[in-house]
Order: sequence, then structure tokens, then C-alpha cells
Amino acid sequence: MRGLVALERHPGAVAVMGGATLGAALLGVLIASAPVLAAVALIALGLGISVARNGAVGAVVPAFAALPWMVILEGRIPHAMGTATAALAVGSLLFYVAPLCYRSALLPVASAVFVSVVLVHSVYVVDGEQAIQAAKYSVFAAMVLAVCTDRARELLPPLKKPVLASCLLAMVFHLGVIAAGAGKVSTYYEAGERLGFAADGPHALALMSMIIAAVGLTAERMRTQIVFFALGAIPVVLTGVRSALLGLAVILVIYVIQSPSKRRALIVLAAVTTAAVAVGGWEVLTTRLSTHPDEFSSITTAGSGRGAIWEIAFNAWGAAGPVAWIFGTGLRSILAFQLTSLGVELVGHSDMVEVLVQLGVVGFAAWLALWLGLLQARLRTLVLLPILAFGLVNGTLEYVAPLTVGIFLAAVCVDVRRAELA
Repeated sequence: MRGLVALERHPGAVAVMGGATLGAALLGVLIASAPVLAAVALIALGLGISVARNGAVGAVVPAFAALPWMVILEGRIPHAMGTATAALAVGSLLFYVAPLCYRSALLPVASAVFVSVVLVHSVYVVDGEQAIQAAKYSVFAAMVLAVCTDRARELLPPLKKPVLASCLLAMVFHLGVIAAGAGKVSTYYEAGERLGFAADGPHALALMSMIIAAVGLTAERMRTQIVFFALGAIPVVLTGVRSALLGLAVILVIYVIQSPSKRRALIVLAAVTTAAVAVGGWEVLTTRLSTHPDEFSSITTAGSGRGAIWEIAFNAWGAAGPVAWIFGTGLRSILAFQLTSLGVELVGHSDMVEVLVQLGVVGFAAWLALWLGLLQARLRTLVLLPILAFGLVNGTLEYVAPLTVGIFLAAVCVDVRRAELA
């Protein structure tokens, strides 16, 4: 009775209760008929409540924390959901760190030029895949602006723990799936690789795992470094992606150089190597390295056929004329070139190739300037440089979810004391 009296005194409460009842009924119908839509609705509801209670940061943390799960569950969620989540994360981050202030006009100009070239090509979009690539490229440019603004160095480091905790839980879950024998095994390289619930392509998973391995070595305690690095490095080895193995090598070289104790660095390396061998990583690694033993016997076969892919892309770009040299051949055009020449659609397998051919010299110069801005922003090089290395030999722009959270972690894991001294 008292409850009814309270509702009469507060008519707004009746509207809230009615809306909540209607929402619960709709959610029940969605769960019964479309579980995926129900999950999206729950996420949207949670974000709405979080933003209402905590402001912009209430969207930033959940969105970035969701990105590693978008990667490890890529084979079980709707297509492009990772791209949409990355866009939401970056959009909320830009709002959180606003107003945007930079010590040089180079970065905002480069971002504007890069996105402008992408948008011009978007006018000629004829399918959804081209639109998705335009979104991925734009998200990257916006993410660079967000982490390089002056306010980011002050506002982002406190957000480290919840996002990093989500990354680690995602890796534990992924390793649990592998240990249980669930998910995909030997479905891409046929080398015994274990991909869990990731999609058919292992590259996004390898990039995400490599990033978490790098972040693990930013911890202060050696025991923590070993555990965190292993949680990332072991899934990398089990994917069989050699570009990620190169990234791990870059991580370890930087770690050894920066570590005040070389003995400690060797102990971490030995412990993780032992763990990787114990879970079967050695068999996957040796099988992948022994596959196509003659791949470096010519330029065309180099790098699992990358030589041929790059040759076809550059030949088509060169034949397209001066306008294409300056502004590129268009979004997803490399896929068309490969389909015409090889009979199969293949991406450029390098950010340099993808951007230069598809966005031309102008887009490529802007992309270089964006990376220069990242490298000069005093982010954590131990996290950032492996991403760059992966991008040069395999490509990162296609894998926007791990790329976005990787740049975020490079920003939140910054050594504040070194940054203040710089």
C-alpha cells in the first residue's frame, strides 16, 4: 500500500516502471527469437546505465574492455561487430579527452587528410565490405588523435586496470577453450594451430595475444611479468602466425634493452619458452616454419606468397594512372586485383602496401604522419613497436579491434615518471 502511495506522489516513477516492464518483455522476446540481438540490447542497456552514472568514462571503459572479447569470439558473433565496438570505443574516448590540444598541427592535419581521402573513396562504395574498410581506416585516425592529445597523458593511465583485467580474462577464457579441446583446430594452416572460438583467420587473434604479451612485460614484478606474458605469448605460438612471432621477437629485444636486469629478462624468456613447449606450441611452430621450404627462393613466393600479392598490387596501381598514384585505386581494390590475377581475394598483407595502393601517395603520407605522431607521443614503445612491426609484414588496419585496444594499452601503460622527465 505504501508503495502505491509513493508511486502516486511521483508520477515519473510510474513511467520508469512502465518502461522497465516493457523493456524486460521485449528482452524476453529477443532472447527467445534472436539471442544475438538480445545480447546487443543488454550491452546497450548496460552502457546507457554506466554513462548515466559515470559520464563519458562510463562508456570508454566498457567499450575498450569489450574489444578483446570481440577478437576471441569473432567466430561466434555477427560480422563487423568488432568494428562497431571499436568505433564506439574511440568515439567515447574522443568525447572523454576533449577538448583536443596538440603541440603541433601536423597530427590533426594528417588525420583530416587521411580521413578525407577515405571519405572521397567512400562515395564510390558499392558493397558493405568497402564501407567496413572505410570505417576501420577512420577509426584508426580518430584513435591516434584521442591518445596523442595533451589531456590523454593525464586522463588515460587511471583507466588501465579494468581494461587490462578484461584482456587477461579473455586470454584465460581462450586458453580454457583450447585446453578443453573446443573450437577450431588446424583449420587454417593445417599445422595443428588452435584458434578456439576465433574466426577462420587467426591474424586478429595473434595480434591481440601479442599485444597482451607486450603489456605483461610492463609490470614491475617478475612473477607478474611471466604470468601475463605467457597468457599472451602462448596463444600467439598456437595460432601459427609468423608475423606475430616477429612481434614477440621485437617485444623481447626491447624488453632486454630496457630491462635494468638482463638476468631477470632471461629468466622470464626461459619460463615462457618452457610453458609454450609444454602446451604444444613447439609442434605448431616447427610445422609452420617447415611449410613451403622454398618460399624464399624467389621474390614471388617470398613470405607465403606475399611477394606475388605485393607485385600484383603495385603493378595494378602503376597501370591505373597519375590520379590513382596520388589518391589511390580505392577501397578494397587490392582484393579485386588479386581476384583477377590469382583467382582468389587476398588483402595486401601490409599496411604500407594497402594504404599506398588504395589511398595513394597523399593517403600514405598522412598514414606515415599519424604513426610518427604515435611514436612521438611518449606512449609505451614496448607495446607500440610490435604493433608497427606486425603492420609492416602482415597489416593491422584490417584488424581494427585489436589495433584499437593495443594503441589504448600503449597509452594507459605509459611510464608516467619517464613521460614527465621527457
